[in-house]
Amino acid sequence: MPRFLLFTQCLQNDFVAPVPAGRAIPNQLHIGPAESHRLLGDEPRTGPLGRFLEAFHAGAGADHAAVHIRDWHDANDPAQAHHLAHFGAHCLKGTTGAEYVPPLDALARGRMNSLTVDSTVLNDFEGTDLAARIRGLVGSTPPADVVAGIIGVWTDVKVQYLAYDLLTRLGFQRLVLCSALCASRSRVRHFQALDFLAQNLAVEVVDGIPAFLSRLGIGDAAARATVARYGVLLQGDPVDGEDADLARHLFRNCRSVRLMSLSGGFSGAKVFRTESVDQEGRREVPFVFKSDTLEKIAKERAAVERVENVLGTSAPAMADFADLGTRGAIKYFYASMHHSPVETLQSKLRRAGTPEAVEALFDQLWDDILVRLSQSPVRDRLHLFQHYQFRPEYAKHSVARAEALGRAAMGLPDPRGFYDRVPELLKRAPQDAPVAWVHGDLNYANVLMDDAGNSWLIDYFHTGAAHALKDCAKLENDLKFILLPVPNEAALSKMRSYEEFLLSQPSLDLPPGPLPASLAGDAALARCHAGVRRIRGWARELCAGVVSMEHYLIALLRYSAHTMGFEEPDELQRKHAMIATCLVAERLGQTAGGNGRGVPQGRTAGA
Repeated sequence: MPRFLLFTQCLQNDFVAPVPAGRAIPNQLHIGPAESHRLLGDEPRTGPLGRFLEAFHAGAGADHAAVHIRDWHDANDPAQAHHLAHFGAHCLKGTTGAEYVPPLDALARGRMNSLTVDSTVLNDFEGTDLAARIRGLVGSTPPADVVAGIIGVWTDVKVQYLAYDLLTRLGFQRLVLCSALCASRSRVRHFQALDFLAQNLAVEVVDGIPAFLSRLGIGDAAARATVARYGVLLQGDPVDGEDADLARHLFRNCRSVRLMSLSGGFSGAKVFRTESVDQEGRREVPFVFKSDTLEKIAKERAAVERVENVLGTSAPAMADFADLGTRGAIKYFYASMHHSPVETLQSKLRRAGTPEAVEALFDQLWDDILVRLSQSPVRDRLHLFQHYQFRPEYAKHSVARAEALGRAAMGLPDPRGFYDRVPELLKRAPQDAPVAWVHGDLNYANVLMDDAGNSWLIDYFHTGAAHALKDCAKLENDLKFILLPVPNEAALSKMRSYEEFLLSQPSLDLPPGPLPASLAGDAALARCHAGVRRIRGWARELCAGVVSMEHYLIALLRYSAHTMGFEEPDELQRKHAMIATCLVAERLGQTAGGNGRGVPQGRTAGA
């Protein structure tokens, strides 16, 4: 008897068929051209849904069955009149609109153990024999052992109701959905439904198609052979193996693609700007091709889908995505990227000659992107030490790195005093804190800019709701410990003076003042400080009435301690990170759990 059931929900033309440019959607229930393209791609049989269905049917065996649920309406049936009056005519039996979309139209006909159920109302179990037919499929297999995967539309109605009924009526406990293969008319409601299903019904939501196939018991060979190879000429910076196959697949309508590496991708990702020529010899607009591990590409795809409507032209639009054995890739389209050469904010900052030039770049980043991404922070209860992943095992590494970098010889405070308190701090009650959408890994190589004033973000693997100051702390960290040069050992005393100066800021109510005279003559430090002042100004705006220096110091310590072990900064820059770690740890050791404003209890800001 089958142990793995695939449920397809309303994958019919009236719901999801491609909508040609300039043509109206066929009815008010259609998910719209953007969501249709997300499911079907440029060519339904080779798009995401088509690749999944081919892989599922290729790998399915005696343990597998498919249940295809379709809306099937009769305009002359009085019992359906109210439903059709409310939702409008759709999926009328015998019409093209009621037919399955390719390739489900062919695959649903006899290629494996499958059945079709006609539904006339929102609840597929009412007025149908669906429950009895499912029980007949699984036979003696215990409900707790059945794995039920669901794809289709609408996530927030038909898909959600189906999952609830499988759980409550039939006792299925192992339900799994793939975010890439479900859709609704509203992208926001689609993700809200996925969150609800995961949090309240214990439905497993996966983002990647290979992971979904694996949950459904499809072997590695079928699950991972999800792209076709094409003979596209790859030029420019080298790419090989699965990444080359992915590039050829995603540019399969082209004669050639030139790949130009964009710096970044420190965790195994490869990011390229492209120049492609189509089969008729026409130059296409630039795209960004990004490849990474399957899990990271899947999570990034889902995160981008959540922020596209918020960031607008500063966010990428996904032209296509694909997966192979161990790697996945996304083909991004960035509006206006063809106007001038594109480079990272990291390279622009390294060339910025004055504090004013640095301020202009930071203003562009804030105005174009961050103020929209993190808009409307809300107050929530957060355990900040847990949120920033302070753990006893990590604490040991931080202390050891500080000692290895020469803490004692430099006469710096011993961070062990703070880190010994981590187990205690992890048990503290949550605090009021501002929460907003953040990028989550906002290093300067993840910001792209051109000379025409356009800005874009890349690398959304960590994007989501989090402490609103998280991106600010990461930007300050990388500005000080990666982009700010430390020319020699003697300069470390100046770095210590700078960190002590920043710690004299009592709260985020006001940004730090101008550099003291002893530091102002250092041109590189002056440029760095211009950026720090801008960043801390943003932090104040994001505090949503919770102005806490302690909150910001917790975030800064999480990043500076981690930077001590980075490969990207040189040893002197790591020592600068160590100086900040020791000083901030000392301050937090005095204030953590105190008044929350970065000033020890019983003292004034000026004491």
